[in-house]
Amino acid sequence: QIVAEEMEKVSKLTGRSYHLFDYVGASDAEHILIMMGSGTEAAEEAVNYLTKNGEKVGLLKVRLYRPFSTQHFLKTRPPTTKRIAVLDRTKETAAFGEPLYLDITTVLHDNNKDIQVVGGRYGLGSKEFTPVMAKAVFDNLKQPKPKNHFTVGITDDVTHRSLPLGEHFDASPEGLVRCKFWGIGGDGTVGANKDAIKIIGDNTDMYVQGYFAYDSKKSGGVTVSHLRFGKNPIQSTYLIDKADYIACHQPSYVDKYDLLEGIRDGGTFVLNAHWSYEDIEQHLPNSLKRIIAEKNLKFYVIDAVKIAEDIGLGGRINMVMQTVFFKLANVIPIDDAVKFLKDAIDKTYGKKGRNIVEMNWKAVDTALDKIVEY
Repeated sequence: QIVAEEMEKVSKLTGRSYHLFDYVGASDAEHILIMMGSGTEAAEEAVNYLTKNGEKVGLLKVRLYRPFSTQHFLKTRPPTTKRIAVLDRTKETAAFGEPLYLDITTVLHDNNKDIQVVGGRYGLGSKEFTPVMAKAVFDNLKQPKPKNHFTVGITDDVTHRSLPLGEHFDASPEGLVRCKFWGIGGDGTVGANKDAIKIIGDNTDMYVQGYFAYDSKKSGGVTVSHLRFGKNPIQSTYLIDKADYIACHQPSYVDKYDLLEGIRDGGTFVLNAHWSYEDIEQHLPNSLKRIIAEKNLKFYVIDAVKIAEDIGLGGRINMVMQTVFFKLANVIPIDDAVKFLKDAIDKTYGKKGRNIVEMNWKAVDTALDKIVEY
């Protein structure tokens, strides 16, 4: 009760509502998923997608675990529930089941609730948890004999308890813009993307999210930035699997990585390279050409290195590529973006002298005219 009262105080102060248990989904749900932690956000995306399509499913989020409030749990759970899947992000090999699964089954048994419960594991081996995986759990619940003690997200070739994943579907809210940036540690890509998030978050009413994947030896290593922008709250707690905009800031990556994996039809691909049209034909792998053609991508090339060097910025291409992003991604109007960019430059580099500020301003203006569409 003390925790519940404190949660009410937090809700009044922040406007974000938390309870001991929070339920989302159909009020008459027959199949519900119970879990806790960050994976609940991806699961909620799946529930929102499935309920829109008429399915009676729901998600119960556990906010307080041990002490476990039986009273609050039974009150939050839909009375129409017939089957429950409990997900734990751990594998207790010497136990009859994982901790949350055991607690839920005990509570239901002690209160004479005749509800079938199955338990499963997710996130093993640091695998991501996505809406597709959440749907696989619901699909399992629909089976005449649902699989118990299952695993989702990895292929379990030892105990063969993994659930098959169905077709990919997009559970993101409408209007969400998803962008991926491939860079090399030290070229300013990560810093520029952090600035882009701040610019959009501070100057618009849009929600923003950024995640930056790179190893501990960041300088000289591969960096991949995952950015999302939208009018609705962003609940995607997983790496971008469907991108609207992909930029490669290092031309050597075209032969090394699957740069365009997950790009949507009609999406935008931007490549920083010094190649001419004939060089593009020669250096671009056939696999990339095929995806560009089959998915009708808008393909742009810019020689950001030359622009930066001519201006005097050396190898720092971040401002050039950030300007290209604002012009091509259509997240906010380009005129507003240029103004916000220049204000941010003034704030960031003002102490280093007007010369530095004006060089970066020039990089912004030059980049707008140097984008080549193929």
